Amino acid sequence: MSFFATVLLVNALTFPIPADLNANTPAPIYDSPDLYGDEPSVIALDLPAIRGKLHSLGFRPITEVRFIGGRWKIKARYGGKKRALEVDPDSGLIISDRPDRS
Repeated sequence: MSFFATVLLVNALTFPIPADLNANTPAPIYDSPDLYGDEPSVIALDLPAIRGKLHSLGFRPITEVRFIGGRWKIKARYGGKKRALEVDPDSGLIISDRPDRS
């Protein structure tokens, strides 16, 4: 690493701590209605796209679909067994795949 890059890195790591910073105050937690929405955001995949992805992975039939807490809650069968899925609405990735106990 060059001397100039080292100086920049050290400078970035040693910014002074603000005088009004209180160590006893917890950091703010990001809380937004988006996280608990009752409908998908404008950038989310539409439901037919989500269903298509799950069908291509072998989840058939899809028996129940709900949007709760910012995620798709889906009940489907995989290999004849009931599964409870949570799916990210923006990417279509399966966040959780558990046996369905209902």
